Amino acid sequence: MIAATVHVHARDTRRITRRRKVFGIVFMALPVTVFAVLAVGEGIGGESGWWGHLLQLAVAALLAIGAWVRPRIGGPALILVGTLLAAWMLVADGGFTDMLPGLAIVSLPLIAAGVFFTLAANANTRRPLHG
Repeated sequence: MIAATVHVHARDTRRITRRRKVFGIVFMALPVTVFAVLAVGEGIGGESGWWGHLLQLAVAALLAIGAWVRPRIGGPALILVGTLLAAWMLVADGGFTDMLPGLAIVSLPLIAAGVFFTLAANANTRRPLHG
């Protein structure tokens, strides 16, 4: 009887998952920071629209927390929200050049964060060895 031992080096998926989640949070920091600055600035300035940015801040923060906890659901949700927001910005105002800063600051970071959270969720999937 011949016995063979096979040593398989498995990737450390926890570290990969955490790194991808951190990249997702880094991308989420941009819109969250912008909403916080706008809410505080408009609140101090006495403008009536400050609460709208505060609501956007709360939604973005909840999406980020939800994606961190459940990246398999949160990642695609961020991609969907970012895509719908980009489409709404382009259709509602009609000008691409006017909406370019908004797209770059809000929509694209949401989509990028969603991609990283989705990749983090997929790092945990186990694929069978083919032999």
